[in-house]
Amino acid sequence: MEHIERCLFWKGELQRADLVDQFGVNPTQAATDFSTYMAIAPGNMSYNKSRKRYLPNSGFIPLFMNPRGLDEFVNMVPSQVPVEAWPLPKRQATSETLFAIVKAIQKREALEVCYQSMTDPNSSWRWLSPHAFASDGERWHVRAYCHKRDEFRDFVLGRVIATRSTKPTDMSAEQDVDWQTFVTVIVKPNPDLSAEQRLAIANEYNMPDNQEIQLRLRRSMLFYLETQYNSKQVSMPAAHQLIVSVRKLES
Repeated sequence: MEHIERCLFWKGELQRADLVDQFGVNPTQAATDFSTYMAIAPGNMSYNKSRKRYLPNSGFIPLFMNPRGLDEFVNMVPSQVPVEAWPLPKRQATSETLFAIVKAIQKREALEVCYQSMTDPNSSWRWLSPHAFASDGERWHVRAYCHKRDEFRDFVLGRVIATRSTKPTDMSAEQDVDWQTFVTVIVKPNPDLSAEQRLAIANEYNMPDNQEIQLRLRRSMLFYLETQYNSKQVSMPAAHQLIVSVRKLES
C-alpha cells in the first residue's frame, strides 16, 4: 500500500509493473492489490483507460506514507521530472572489517586492528574494544575504547585497513561517559541574518515559531554537529546559516 502511494505521489501514475518489478508478484496479484487499495482509500486513484494506468485523483491524500523529501523521489524511476544528484565518492568498509567488528561487539571482545589515523603519517596496529556504531551523517564510525590512547574514541570504518587477533576485554559501553551522557542542543538560524532570511531558514527546516529546534544526542556526537555548524568563521552570514548551542547535559 505504501509503494502504491509513493508511485502516485512522486511519479503521478501507477501500473501493474510497479508492483511486479518491486515485489516480484504476478500481474493478477498486482491487480488485486490495486482493488484492495481503492477499497481502503476510496477516491485516491482511478484507472485511466486511454493511458492504461492508474492516476491520482485531484483529492489524493496519502494514508500509508508521509513524503518528507526528495531522497525517495530520486529512487522512483522512471520519472517525467528530471532530478540530478551530486555524485560523491562513497566511503565504505570491507565486509571482513564489518564482520570482525560486529562479532567483537557481540562477544564483548577486544579486536586488534590496523588503523590509518590522520594524526600519524603511517598506519599502526592497536587494540580496540568496540561497543557501538555511530554516523555523523556523512560517514560511519565505530565507537571503541582505544588501548593505545587509553580512552574511548571514534574510528572511521573506512580507515580500518585490516583486523587480526581478538582477546577478552573488561571495557564496556557503560564505562564510556561521553556515550552514556546525553546533551540537548538548540539549532537555530544565524542571528546575523536578516529577519526575512532567518524566517526562510526556519521554514526550510520546519522550525516552530520561536525558530529553534531542540535535538537530543549523545555527547560523543556533539563534536560533529558543532564542527558542521559552528566551526566556520566567515564574514558572510548567508554562508553560515545555522548555529548550535548546548542547552543541558543529562547522564
